[in-house]
Amino acid sequence: MGATRGTLILLRTLAEKPRTQRQLMEILRDSGINKETRTLRRWMEALRDAGFEIERRGGNYELRGSPIRIAFDDYETLATLSVLESLAVREPVYGNSLKSAATKLREALPPEALRFADSGVIEFDLDSVSDPPENPEIIDILRRATHQHRRTEILYRSLRSDNVRHRTVEPVRVSYAQRAHRLYAYEREENRVTEFRVNRIREAKMLPEKFSPEAHRHSLDEIRVQLSEKAFTALGKTVVPDDNATIEILADSGAIVSGTTPSVFWTVRELAALGPEAEVLGGPKLKEEFLSFLKETSDKYA
Repeated sequence: MGATRGTLILLRTLAEKPRTQRQLMEILRDSGINKETRTLRRWMEALRDAGFEIERRGGNYELRGSPIRIAFDDYETLATLSVLESLAVREPVYGNSLKSAATKLREALPPEALRFADSGVIEFDLDSVSDPPENPEIIDILRRATHQHRRTEILYRSLRSDNVRHRTVEPVRVSYAQRAHRLYAYEREENRVTEFRVNRIREAKMLPEKFSPEAHRHSLDEIRVQLSEKAFTALGKTVVPDDNATIEILADSGAIVSGTTPSVFWTVRELAALGPEAEVLGGPKLKEEFLSFLKETSDKYA
């Protein structure tokens, strides 16, 4: 049983990511298996004999292929492959990633299910929410700059002035509202926190200078919302655009979510979409604008 357990631990570990021989030995020891390196090599050879493609590259053992097949039925295979492959040729940002994922999935599916899927492909269309589409690399840079408190230079196209220019900002938060990512960052020229649509940021580069985010965070508005069980189960704390938002679970399985928002304007509209499933408890500015929004909307139909 020791050899079987050790081999399964190695297989599970390599399925996560490549590992060095030393790392694998440490993982085995942490699992209560104390063996020499020659035993490790023997177990690796046993896995290769069973059909697992395990290579050693640059000091790492890497699992490159597996005889195990995903137990999708015919229609699961048809639906999943059709989504990936049809969107791969239409999605401007993630197209290559979708194509690569579809190729890997094909290698992991049973031949019978693949034959069924290839006999009747379904095409799924995709319209990009943003025009131009968002660049995931830019989103990643902005998120890292926010967490590391690093000044950032962006090349931004302003829709208001139709001007494209470099701007140095201090990123406060990246949030998602109304089907688009938005950067909220302090600009010294403007002396305020400004909203930037991420899809209009053409370039982003972190600078070596750091900044203190506390003063900028004080400019954000408080938000406190009570969610029904249904809304909280579906959305969790994402109704508050704050990674540090707190949750208070209520007796009826609903919750009160508290945090800050960089944009009262968008938060009001996100909460209004929840209707009676959400109640704004605070802060003052959010509640005032929420009531104003509801009144203006109601007056249009009075």
